[in-house]
Amino acid sequence: MHKSISGEFFYLSSVFLAAAVICISAVLLVVSGEYYKADRHKYLDTLVHDAAQATVSVSEHEGMIAEDGIKKIYSDLSGLSDADFTLADQNGVALVCSEASPCSHTERPFGSDILGKIGEEGFYELSSLNNYYKDDYFNSAYKIELFGETFYVFGRLSIKSLTDYILKLVITLMAVTVMILALVFVIMYFSTKRILAPVREMTLAAKRFGKGDFTKKLSVADDNELGFLAISLNKMAGSLEQIEENRKTFVSNVSHELKTPMTTIGGFIDGILDGTIPPEKQEHYLKIVSSEINRLARLVRSMLNVSKYEAGELTISKEKFDIIPIIFSTLLNFEKKIEEKNVEVRGLDRGPFIVNADEDLIKQVVYNLVENAVKFVDQDGYIEFSFSEDETNDIVAVRNSGEGLTKDEISKVFERFYKTDESRGIDPTGVGLGLSIVRSLIKLHDGTVTVRSETNKYAEFEFSLKK
Repeated sequence: MHKSISGEFFYLSSVFLAAAVICISAVLLVVSGEYYKADRHKYLDTLVHDAAQATVSVSEHEGMIAEDGIKKIYSDLSGLSDADFTLADQNGVALVCSEASPCSHTERPFGSDILGKIGEEGFYELSSLNNYYKDDYFNSAYKIELFGETFYVFGRLSIKSLTDYILKLVITLMAVTVMILALVFVIMYFSTKRILAPVREMTLAAKRFGKGDFTKKLSVADDNELGFLAISLNKMAGSLEQIEENRKTFVSNVSHELKTPMTTIGGFIDGILDGTIPPEKQEHYLKIVSSEINRLARLVRSMLNVSKYEAGELTISKEKFDIIPIIFSTLLNFEKKIEEKNVEVRGLDRGPFIVNADEDLIKQVVYNLVENAVKFVDQDGYIEFSFSEDETNDIVAVRNSGEGLTKDEISKVFERFYKTDESRGIDPTGVGLGLSIVRSLIKLHDGTVTVRSETNKYAEFEFSLKK
Protein backbone atom coordinates (compact mmCIF):
# COMPACT_ATOMS: atom_id res chain seq x y z
CA MET A 1 0.00 0.00 0.00
CA HIS A 2 1.33 3.41 -0.97
CA LYS A 3 2.15 5.63 1.99
CA SER A 4 2.01 9.38 1.61
CA ILE A 5 4.80 11.43 3.19
CA SER A 6 2.38 14.30 3.70
CA GLY A 7 -0.08 11.94 5.43
CA GLU A 8 2.58 10.51 7.74
CA PHE A 9 3.95 13.97 8.47
CA PHE A 10 0.46 15.31 9.21
CA TYR A 11 -0.36 12.30 11.39
CA LEU A 12 2.84 12.50 13.45
CA SER A 13 2.58 16.27 13.78
CA SER A 14 -1.02 15.96 14.90
CA VAL A 15 -0.15 13.34 17.52
CA PHE A 16 2.71 15.41 18.91
CA LEU A 17 0.63 18.56 18.87
CA ALA A 18 -2.31 16.89 20.59
CA ALA A 19 0.04 15.39 23.21
CA ALA A 20 1.66 18.77 23.77
CA VAL A 21 -1.68 20.56 24.16
CA ILE A 22 -2.97 17.85 26.53
CA CYS A 23 0.22 18.03 28.63
CA ILE A 24 0.03 21.82 28.79
CA SER A 25 -3.64 21.63 29.75
CA ALA A 26 -2.84 19.09 32.48
CA VAL A 27 -0.09 21.30 33.87
CA LEU A 28 -2.39 24.32 33.78
CA LEU A 29 -5.07 22.29 35.54
CA VAL A 30 -2.70 21.23 38.33
CA VAL A 31 -1.19 24.68 38.72
CA SER A 32 -4.61 26.34 38.71
CA GLY A 33 -5.93 23.82 41.24
CA GLU A 34 -3.01 24.48 43.59
CA TYR A 35 -3.41 28.19 43.13
CA TYR A 36 -7.13 27.94 43.93
CA LYS A 37 -6.44 25.89 47.08
CA ALA A 38 -3.88 28.45 48.22
CA ASP A 39 -6.39 31.22 47.60
CA ARG A 40 -9.08 29.36 49.58
CA HIS A 41 -6.59 28.83 52.39
CA LYS A 42 -5.77 32.50 52.58
CA TYR A 43 -9.44 33.46 52.33
CA LEU A 44 -10.59 31.02 55.08
CA ASP A 45 -7.63 31.88 57.30
CA THR A 46 -8.57 35.56 57.12
CA LEU A 47 -12.21 34.81 57.96
CA VAL A 48 -11.33 32.63 60.98
CA HIS A 49 -8.81 35.19 62.19
CA ASP A 50 -11.47 37.91 61.99
CA ALA A 51 -13.96 35.64 63.74
CA ALA A 52 -11.45 35.02 66.57
CA GLN A 53 -10.77 38.71 67.01
CA ALA A 54 -14.49 39.48 67.01
CA THR A 55 -15.04 36.74 69.63
CA VAL A 56 -12.41 38.26 71.92
CA SER A 57 -13.75 41.80 71.46
CA VAL A 58 -17.38 40.90 72.16
CA SER A 59 -16.56 38.70 75.15
CA GLU A 60 -14.24 41.25 76.75
CA HIS A 61 -16.87 43.95 76.22
CA GLU A 62 -19.57 41.80 77.85
CA GLY A 63 -17.19 40.44 80.52
CA MET A 64 -18.26 36.94 79.70
CA ILE A 65 -18.59 34.53 76.78
CA ALA A 66 -21.41 36.32 75.00
CA GLU A 67 -22.80 33.35 73.10
CA ASP A 68 -25.68 35.27 71.49
CA GLY A 69 -23.42 38.08 70.26
CA ILE A 70 -20.80 35.62 69.03
CA LYS A 71 -23.44 33.51 67.25
CA LYS A 72 -24.71 36.60 65.44
CA ILE A 73 -21.19 37.46 64.30
CA TYR A 74 -20.60 33.90 63.15
CA SER A 75 -23.94 33.75 61.34
CA ASP A 76 -23.23 37.03 59.54
CA LEU A 77 -19.76 35.85 58.46
CA SER A 78 -21.21 32.53 57.34
CA GLY A 79 -23.87 34.27 55.28
CA LEU A 80 -21.23 36.36 53.54
CA SER A 81 -18.69 33.59 52.93
CA ASP A 82 -20.52 30.20 52.91
CA ALA A 83 -18.12 29.12 55.65
CA ASP A 84 -19.16 27.63 59.02
CA PHE A 85 -17.65 28.91 62.30
CA THR A 86 -17.53 27.17 65.68
CA LEU A 87 -16.28 28.27 69.11
CA ALA A 88 -15.09 25.39 71.32
CA ASP A 89 -13.75 25.34 74.87
CA GLN A 90 -10.45 23.84 75.95
CA ASN A 91 -12.03 20.39 75.94
CA GLY A 92 -13.22 20.72 72.35
CA VAL A 93 -16.89 21.05 73.27
CA ALA A 94 -18.76 23.36 70.92
CA LEU A 95 -20.15 26.46 72.63
CA VAL A 96 -21.29 28.53 69.67
CA CYS A 97 -21.83 27.50 66.05
CA SER A 98 -23.01 29.32 62.96
CA GLU A 99 -24.95 26.25 61.91
CA ALA A 100 -28.67 26.04 62.59
CA SER A 101 -29.69 24.24 65.76
CA PRO A 102 -29.24 21.52 66.60
CA CYS A 103 -25.48 21.87 65.75
CA SER A 104 -23.66 18.67 64.82
CA HIS A 105 -20.60 19.83 66.76
CA THR A 106 -22.40 19.64 70.09
CA GLU A 107 -22.95 15.93 69.59
CA ARG A 108 -19.24 15.25 69.08
CA PRO A 109 -16.50 17.36 70.67
CA PHE A 110 -13.24 18.08 68.81
CA GLY A 111 -10.71 15.50 69.98
CA SER A 112 -7.33 16.14 71.49
CA ASP A 113 -5.70 14.92 68.24
CA ILE A 114 -7.33 17.89 66.51
CA LEU A 115 -6.77 20.45 69.30
CA GLY A 116 -3.13 19.45 69.54
CA LYS A 117 -2.52 20.61 65.95
CA ILE A 118 -3.54 24.20 66.71
CA GLY A 119 -0.48 26.24 67.59
CA GLU A 120 0.09 29.90 68.29
CA GLU A 121 0.12 30.65 64.53
CA GLY A 122 -3.15 28.85 63.98
CA PHE A 123 -3.92 25.75 61.93
CA TYR A 124 -4.91 24.94 58.32
CA GLU A 125 -5.68 21.63 56.64
CA LEU A 126 -7.67 20.27 53.69
CA SER A 127 -9.04 17.08 55.16
CA SER A 128 -11.85 15.50 57.18
CA LEU A 129 -9.99 16.39 60.39
CA ASN A 130 -9.09 12.81 61.20
CA ASN A 131 -12.57 11.64 60.09
CA TYR A 132 -14.29 14.15 62.33
CA TYR A 133 -16.33 15.09 59.25
CA LYS A 134 -17.67 12.64 56.71
CA ASP A 135 -16.19 14.66 53.83
CA ASP A 136 -13.10 16.74 53.27
CA TYR A 137 -13.23 20.50 53.95
CA PHE A 138 -10.95 23.46 53.97
CA ASN A 139 -10.29 23.74 57.74
CA SER A 140 -8.73 26.56 59.73
CA ALA A 141 -8.54 27.24 63.50
CA TYR A 142 -7.10 29.78 65.94
CA LYS A 143 -6.42 29.54 69.66
CA ILE A 144 -7.60 32.46 71.86
CA GLU A 145 -7.36 33.26 75.60
CA LEU A 146 -10.38 34.59 77.50
CA PHE A 147 -10.72 35.07 81.21
CA GLY A 148 -7.77 32.81 81.89
CA GLU A 149 -9.10 29.95 79.79
CA THR A 150 -8.22 28.62 76.33
CA PHE A 151 -10.82 28.60 73.56
CA TYR A 152 -10.66 27.54 69.91
CA VAL A 153 -12.29 29.20 66.91
CA PHE A 154 -12.84 26.75 64.01
CA GLY A 155 -13.80 27.55 60.44
CA ARG A 156 -14.57 25.20 57.58
CA LEU A 157 -15.32 25.78 53.91
CA SER A 158 -16.82 23.23 51.54
CA ILE A 159 -14.56 21.90 48.78
CA LYS A 160 -17.52 21.97 46.43
CA SER A 161 -16.24 25.33 45.21
CA LEU A 162 -12.90 23.63 44.36
CA THR A 163 -14.71 20.82 42.56
CA ASP A 164 -16.86 23.30 40.66
CA TYR A 165 -13.80 25.36 39.83
CA ILE A 166 -11.85 22.36 38.51
CA LEU A 167 -14.86 21.13 36.55
CA LYS A 168 -15.31 24.52 34.90
CA LEU A 169 -11.58 24.73 34.25
CA VAL A 170 -11.56 21.26 32.68
CA ILE A 171 -14.51 22.11 30.45
CA THR A 172 -12.90 25.41 29.47
CA LEU A 173 -9.53 23.79 28.74
CA MET A 174 -11.19 21.03 26.72
CA ALA A 175 -13.14 23.56 24.69
CA VAL A 176 -10.05 25.70 24.12
CA THR A 177 -8.00 22.59 23.32
CA VAL A 178 -10.52 21.37 20.77
CA MET A 179 -10.68 24.80 19.13
CA ILE A 180 -6.90 25.15 19.08
CA LEU A 181 -6.41 21.64 17.70
CA ALA A 182 -9.09 22.15 15.07
CA LEU A 183 -7.55 25.46 14.00
CA VAL A 184 -3.99 24.13 14.07
CA PHE A 185 -4.99 20.96 12.21
CA VAL A 186 -6.53 23.03 9.44
CA ILE A 187 -3.45 25.26 9.28
CA MET A 188 -1.13 22.25 9.40
CA TYR A 189 -3.07 20.45 6.68
CA PHE A 190 -2.78 23.28 4.20
CA SER A 191 0.75 24.18 5.33
CA THR A 192 1.88 20.58 4.96
CA LYS A 193 0.21 20.39 1.57
CA ARG A 194 1.93 23.59 0.47
CA ILE A 195 5.33 22.64 1.92
CA LEU A 196 5.30 19.15 0.40
CA ALA A 197 3.89 20.24 -2.95
CA PRO A 198 7.46 20.76 -4.29
CA VAL A 199 8.34 17.24 -3.11
CA ARG A 200 5.47 15.80 -5.14
CA GLU A 201 6.56 17.88 -8.11
CA MET A 202 10.13 16.62 -7.69
CA THR A 203 8.88 13.03 -7.52
CA LEU A 204 6.99 13.44 -10.78
CA ALA A 205 9.98 15.19 -12.34
CA ALA A 206 12.31 12.39 -11.21
CA LYS A 207 9.97 9.86 -12.88
CA ARG A 208 10.07 11.92 -16.08
CA PHE A 209 13.86 12.18 -15.93
CA GLY A 210 14.08 8.42 -15.32
CA LYS A 211 12.09 7.83 -18.52
CA GLY A 212 14.41 10.15 -20.44
CA ASP A 213 11.98 13.06 -20.68
CA PHE A 214 13.94 16.24 -19.90
CA THR A 215 11.62 18.69 -21.65
CA LYS A 216 10.08 20.09 -18.46
CA LYS A 217 12.33 21.28 -15.67
CA LEU A 218 11.39 22.10 -12.08
CA SER A 219 10.32 25.63 -11.25
CA VAL A 220 12.41 27.03 -8.37
CA ALA A 221 10.43 29.42 -6.17
CA ASP A 222 11.60 28.89 -2.59
CA ASP A 223 14.98 30.01 -1.32
CA ASN A 224 15.38 27.06 1.06
CA GLU A 225 16.54 23.44 1.12
CA LEU A 226 13.75 22.36 -1.25
CA GLY A 227 14.68 25.17 -3.62
CA PHE A 228 18.33 24.07 -3.56
CA LEU A 229 17.21 20.47 -4.14
CA ALA A 230 15.13 21.58 -7.14
CA ILE A 231 18.15 23.42 -8.55
CA SER A 232 20.28 20.29 -8.04
CA LEU A 233 17.66 18.12 -9.77
CA ASN A 234 17.53 20.55 -12.68
CA LYS A 235 21.32 20.45 -12.94
CA MET A 236 21.22 16.66 -12.76
CA ALA A 237 18.55 16.59 -15.46
CA GLY A 238 20.67 18.90 -17.58
CA SER A 239 23.67 16.62 -17.13
CA LEU A 240 21.61 13.53 -17.91
CA GLU A 241 20.16 15.25 -20.94
CA GLN A 242 23.65 16.13 -22.13
CA ILE A 243 24.85 12.58 -21.47
CA GLU A 244 21.87 11.20 -23.37
CA GLU A 245 22.55 13.59 -26.23
CA ASN A 246 26.23 12.63 -26.21
CA ARG A 247 25.25 8.96 -26.15
CA LYS A 248 23.01 9.39 -29.17
CA THR A 249 25.69 11.39 -30.95
CA PHE A 250 28.31 8.82 -29.99
CA VAL A 251 26.21 5.92 -31.29
CA SER A 252 25.39 7.83 -34.45
CA ASN A 253 29.00 8.80 -35.09
CA VAL A 254 30.37 5.37 -34.27
CA SER A 255 27.76 3.79 -36.53
CA HIS A 256 28.72 6.17 -39.31
CA GLU A 257 32.48 5.75 -38.80
CA LEU A 258 32.14 1.96 -38.74
CA LYS A 259 29.65 1.74 -41.57
CA THR A 260 31.70 3.73 -44.13
CA PRO A 261 34.92 1.64 -44.05
CA MET A 262 33.01 -1.61 -43.65
CA THR A 263 30.90 -0.79 -46.70
CA THR A 264 34.03 0.02 -48.67
CA ILE A 265 35.80 -3.15 -47.53
CA GLY A 266 32.76 -5.31 -48.23
CA GLY A 267 32.25 -3.81 -51.68
CA PHE A 268 35.85 -4.29 -52.81
CA ILE A 269 36.09 -7.82 -51.37
CA ASP A 270 32.85 -8.81 -53.10
CA GLY A 271 34.16 -7.23 -56.32
CA ILE A 272 37.34 -9.30 -56.14
CA LEU A 273 35.44 -12.50 -55.30
CA ASP A 274 32.84 -12.19 -58.04
CA GLY A 275 35.37 -11.05 -60.66
CA THR A 276 33.97 -7.55 -61.07
CA ILE A 277 37.43 -6.18 -60.26
CA PRO A 278 39.97 -7.56 -62.77
CA PRO A 279 43.13 -9.25 -61.42
CA GLU A 280 45.43 -6.43 -62.56
CA LYS A 281 43.54 -3.95 -60.31
CA GLN A 282 43.06 -6.20 -57.31
CA GLU A 283 46.31 -5.12 -55.62
CA HIS A 284 45.25 -1.47 -55.84
CA TYR A 285 41.90 -2.18 -54.22
CA LEU A 286 43.44 -4.47 -51.62
CA LYS A 287 45.63 -1.55 -50.54
CA ILE A 288 42.47 0.52 -50.09
CA VAL A 289 40.95 -2.33 -48.05
CA SER A 290 44.11 -2.45 -45.90
CA SER A 291 43.91 1.32 -45.35
CA GLU A 292 40.29 1.06 -44.31
CA ILE A 293 41.10 -1.83 -41.94
CA ASN A 294 43.84 0.30 -40.36
CA ARG A 295 41.32 3.11 -40.01
CA LEU A 296 38.93 0.74 -38.23
CA ALA A 297 41.72 -0.42 -35.94
CA ARG A 298 42.59 3.21 -35.03
CA LEU A 299 38.93 3.92 -34.35
CA VAL A 300 38.58 0.88 -32.08
CA ARG A 301 41.81 1.69 -30.21
CA SER A 302 40.74 5.28 -29.70
CA MET A 303 37.28 4.26 -28.50
CA LEU A 304 38.83 1.75 -26.09
CA ASN A 305 41.12 4.41 -24.63
CA VAL A 306 38.22 6.81 -24.14
CA SER A 307 36.10 4.06 -22.59
CA LYS A 308 38.91 3.03 -20.23
CA TYR A 309 39.33 6.61 -19.09
CA GLU A 310 35.61 7.14 -18.49
CA ALA A 311 35.36 3.82 -16.64
CA GLY A 312 38.29 4.78 -14.41
CA GLU A 313 40.29 1.77 -15.63
CA LEU A 314 43.11 3.87 -17.06
CA THR A 315 45.77 4.35 -14.39
CA ILE A 316 48.93 6.42 -14.49
CA SER A 317 52.44 5.78 -13.21
CA LYS A 318 54.24 9.08 -12.91
CA GLU A 319 57.99 9.51 -13.34
CA LYS A 320 60.30 12.32 -14.34
CA PHE A 321 61.53 12.30 -17.94
CA ASP A 322 62.62 14.60 -20.73
CA ILE A 323 59.81 15.30 -23.18
CA ILE A 324 62.07 16.66 -25.97
CA PRO A 325 63.20 13.21 -27.28
CA ILE A 326 59.56 12.09 -27.40
CA ILE A 327 58.70 15.07 -29.62
CA PHE A 328 61.68 14.34 -31.90
CA SER A 329 60.75 10.67 -32.32
CA THR A 330 57.11 11.62 -32.98
CA LEU A 331 58.13 14.12 -35.69
CA LEU A 332 60.09 11.36 -37.45
CA ASN A 333 56.80 9.49 -37.93
CA PHE A 334 55.53 12.44 -39.97
CA GLU A 335 58.84 13.27 -41.73
CA LYS A 336 57.48 12.60 -45.20
CA LYS A 337 54.44 14.87 -44.77
CA ILE A 338 56.57 17.59 -43.18
CA GLU A 339 58.97 17.53 -46.12
CA GLU A 340 56.13 17.51 -48.66
CA LYS A 341 54.68 20.68 -47.13
CA ASN A 342 58.13 22.21 -46.58
CA VAL A 343 57.29 22.84 -42.93
CA GLU A 344 59.77 24.59 -40.63
CA VAL A 345 59.97 23.04 -37.14
CA ARG A 346 60.80 25.58 -34.42
CA GLY A 347 61.50 25.62 -30.71
CA LEU A 348 63.41 22.35 -30.29
CA ASP A 349 66.92 23.89 -30.27
CA ARG A 350 67.09 23.85 -26.49
CA GLY A 351 68.13 21.66 -23.59
CA PRO A 352 66.04 19.08 -21.76
CA PHE A 353 62.56 19.91 -20.45
CA ILE A 354 61.72 17.58 -17.57
CA VAL A 355 58.08 16.73 -16.76
CA ASN A 356 56.54 14.48 -14.11
CA ALA A 357 53.94 12.24 -15.78
CA ASP A 358 53.16 8.82 -17.24
CA GLU A 359 55.56 8.58 -20.18
CA ASP A 360 53.47 6.22 -22.31
CA LEU A 361 50.34 8.35 -22.00
CA ILE A 362 52.23 11.58 -22.72
CA LYS A 363 53.66 9.94 -25.85
CA GLN A 364 50.07 9.51 -27.07
CA VAL A 365 49.27 13.14 -26.17
CA VAL A 366 52.30 14.38 -28.10
CA TYR A 367 51.52 12.09 -31.04
CA ASN A 368 47.92 13.32 -31.30
CA LEU A 369 48.91 17.01 -31.06
CA VAL A 370 51.75 16.64 -33.59
CA GLU A 371 49.48 14.66 -35.93
CA ASN A 372 46.90 17.44 -35.67
CA ALA A 373 49.52 20.15 -36.31
CA VAL A 374 50.98 18.32 -39.34
CA LYS A 375 47.49 17.78 -40.73
CA PHE A 376 46.50 21.47 -40.62
CA VAL A 377 49.80 23.32 -41.14
CA ASP A 378 49.80 25.27 -44.39
CA GLN A 379 52.27 24.83 -47.27
CA ASP A 380 55.68 26.38 -46.40
CA GLY A 381 54.35 27.03 -42.91
CA TYR A 382 55.79 26.21 -39.49
CA ILE A 383 55.18 24.03 -36.44
CA GLU A 384 56.48 25.65 -33.27
CA PHE A 385 57.00 24.09 -29.84
CA SER A 386 57.29 26.24 -26.71
CA PHE A 387 58.12 25.26 -23.14
CA SER A 388 57.51 27.23 -19.96
CA GLU A 389 56.73 26.74 -16.30
CA ASP A 390 55.15 28.44 -13.30
CA GLU A 391 55.17 27.65 -9.60
CA THR A 392 53.13 24.46 -9.92
CA ASN A 393 53.04 23.45 -13.61
CA ASP A 394 55.24 22.52 -16.54
CA ILE A 395 53.66 23.85 -19.75
CA VAL A 396 54.08 22.59 -23.32
CA ALA A 397 52.50 24.24 -26.37
CA VAL A 398 52.28 23.15 -30.03
CA ARG A 399 51.49 25.85 -32.60
CA ASN A 400 51.02 25.47 -36.35
CA SER A 401 50.49 28.13 -38.95
CA GLY A 402 47.49 27.83 -41.21
CA GLU A 403 43.77 28.55 -41.36
CA GLY A 404 43.31 28.33 -37.59
CA LEU A 405 39.97 27.77 -35.87
CA THR A 406 36.80 29.83 -35.63
CA LYS A 407 35.22 30.65 -32.25
CA ASP A 408 32.55 28.03 -32.84
CA GLU A 409 35.15 25.40 -33.70
CA ILE A 410 37.24 26.25 -30.62
CA SER A 411 34.25 25.52 -28.35
CA LYS A 412 33.73 22.08 -29.95
CA VAL A 413 37.22 20.95 -30.89
CA PHE A 414 37.61 18.63 -27.86
CA GLU A 415 34.27 16.86 -28.39
CA ARG A 416 34.34 13.23 -29.46
CA PHE A 417 34.03 12.66 -33.22
CA TYR A 418 33.99 16.40 -33.89
CA LYS A 419 35.70 17.27 -37.15
CA THR A 420 35.98 20.76 -38.61
CA ASP A 421 34.94 21.38 -42.18
CA GLU A 422 38.60 21.77 -43.12
CA SER A 423 39.44 18.48 -41.42
CA ARG A 424 36.79 16.62 -43.39
CA GLY A 425 38.40 17.83 -46.64
CA ILE A 426 42.04 17.31 -45.63
CA ASP A 427 41.76 13.94 -43.81
CA PRO A 428 38.56 12.01 -44.58
CA THR A 429 40.02 8.93 -42.80
CA GLY A 430 40.25 10.69 -39.41
CA VAL A 431 37.78 9.73 -36.70
CA GLY A 432 37.72 12.93 -34.61
CA LEU A 433 38.89 11.34 -31.36
CA GLY A 434 42.48 12.57 -31.14
CA LEU A 435 41.90 15.83 -29.27
CA SER A 436 39.21 14.24 -27.07
CA ILE A 437 41.78 11.66 -25.98
CA VAL A 438 44.34 14.42 -25.34
CA ARG A 439 41.91 16.18 -23.02
CA SER A 440 41.07 12.94 -21.19
CA LEU A 441 44.73 11.96 -20.66
CA ILE A 442 45.76 15.43 -19.46
CA LYS A 443 42.75 15.54 -17.14
CA LEU A 444 43.85 12.17 -15.77
CA HIS A 445 47.14 13.90 -14.82
CA ASP A 446 45.15 16.70 -13.05
CA GLY A 447 46.38 19.06 -15.74
CA THR A 448 44.67 21.35 -18.22
CA VAL A 449 44.62 21.68 -21.99
CA THR A 450 43.64 24.86 -23.80
CA VAL A 451 43.42 26.03 -27.40
CA ARG A 452 44.14 29.44 -28.87
CA SER A 453 43.75 30.45 -32.48
CA GLU A 454 43.72 33.40 -34.82
CA THR A 455 41.93 32.90 -38.12
CA ASN A 456 44.24 32.60 -41.15
CA LYS A 457 47.31 32.79 -38.88
CA TYR A 458 47.71 29.94 -36.41
CA ALA A 459 46.20 27.39 -34.04
CA GLU A 460 47.91 26.49 -30.76
CA PHE A 461 47.24 23.71 -28.25
CA GLU A 462 48.81 24.02 -24.81
CA PHE A 463 48.79 21.47 -21.98
CA SER A 464 50.09 21.73 -18.43
CA LEU A 465 51.35 19.01 -16.08
CA LYS A 466 51.72 19.28 -12.32
CA LYS A 467 55.34 19.43 -11.19
